[in-house]
Amino acid sequence: MRLSIGQALMRDDSVSCVLTDEGSIDLDQLRIDIARVQSSVPAGISRVMLHSECSGVFLVRLLALLGLGVEVVLPANGQPDTLAKLATEHQLQMDDDWQPNAGQPEPLRWSQQGRLRLFTSGSSGDAKPVEKTLEQIEAELGALEQMFGAQLAGSTLIASVSHQHIYGLLFRVLWPFVSGRPFLAQTLLYPECIEGALLRHAPAVLVASPSVLERWDLDGRGVPRLAFSSGGPLARPAAVARAQAWGQGVVEIYGSTETGGIARRQASCAQPEPAWQPFPGVETRIEAQRLRLRSAFIDPQGWYLTDDLVEPTPEGFCLIGRADRTVKLAEKRVNLVAMERALESSVLVRKAALVMLPGRRAQLGAALELTAAGQQALADMGHRGLSEKLKLALIGEFERVTLPRRWRYRQQLPYNSQGKLPRTALLELFDVNQG
Repeated sequence: MRLSIGQALMRDDSVSCVLTDEGSIDLDQLRIDIARVQSSVPAGISRVMLHSECSGVFLVRLLALLGLGVEVVLPANGQPDTLAKLATEHQLQMDDDWQPNAGQPEPLRWSQQGRLRLFTSGSSGDAKPVEKTLEQIEAELGALEQMFGAQLAGSTLIASVSHQHIYGLLFRVLWPFVSGRPFLAQTLLYPECIEGALLRHAPAVLVASPSVLERWDLDGRGVPRLAFSSGGPLARPAAVARAQAWGQGVVEIYGSTETGGIARRQASCAQPEPAWQPFPGVETRIEAQRLRLRSAFIDPQGWYLTDDLVEPTPEGFCLIGRADRTVKLAEKRVNLVAMERALESSVLVRKAALVMLPGRRAQLGAALELTAAGQQALADMGHRGLSEKLKLALIGEFERVTLPRRWRYRQQLPYNSQGKLPRTALLELFDVNQG
């Protein structure tokens, strides 16, 4: 199955596409807005940087640019430093200050030659550019509809994640557009806002990140028809809590900017942590514990080697860590994912993030988001006392020379709009500036 963005744009019906505070935008108006943007782009432009806080504005401009056959550069955010780093990567910057020309636009155009340039999250280093063709994007949209389309019939999409990243781009903007489902233009950052939207727009589907779902303490009446999560594994307690409160588990999506979607899983209250099951059309194999895959979302001919370590199961596979997160400390090899999981098994720790700190001697920094019990322990024992207690809990599995030397305790870790923890943000907690 393949969903065509161009065919969706030219279809005969005029369903509502975007919901805003001012009302809804239907397909007829969307086409007029797209044509106006296209008429405002100077001739000869081949690469445009696009950023908007509003998903409705973003969709209009994205479709306009793709229709012109240009390459669309999607920065991770609209921060001045982020945009400045990309200043040489485009000929036109289309942000929320940019406005299309007034007047009668030329007829709408559509080219299948448009391309996207996205950026990795930067959670394991510097953000890297990734090129995507329309064919790759449309192949993944078709797989999503094949897997979940029947469950989403008649639903509105609401989201807490940015459309500037591959997950939000697909799930909250392009997938609902090509399948004829409306989506809410506003990004909802807090559980109480999400719950209100679930009530107002029922039946609604939620596109969220693990960080939002793990902070969800509400048990109100707002229940999604289906909820998605991506950007990292959803902690088992949060997955069970959502399954209990909503009557079905959150659908977790495993993938990356480079690979697109790879696999999905859905937790229940009773079963142990479920295995990952590959998307339709995604072939997988395991080489020296590393996952290799072949997919139309990347290159249907070649095999892509990931840095993810996996174990096979009868139903699919389980993720056990990252090859690029195995480090050497005092000549000892240690996997940072395994140590983070060990810390998170404590009743004191909600979330753990480890980072190698630059310097003459290799050492680990540990940034922790504490539970209520952890906050109380910090008040009772102090910073040093709590750090020593957590070190003692790690001794049974890790040698002392590999343990974190520096510890930071925060109410909330510095997640970005993708629900990930960029390495630069973690280093800033330890007063390390990467320039």
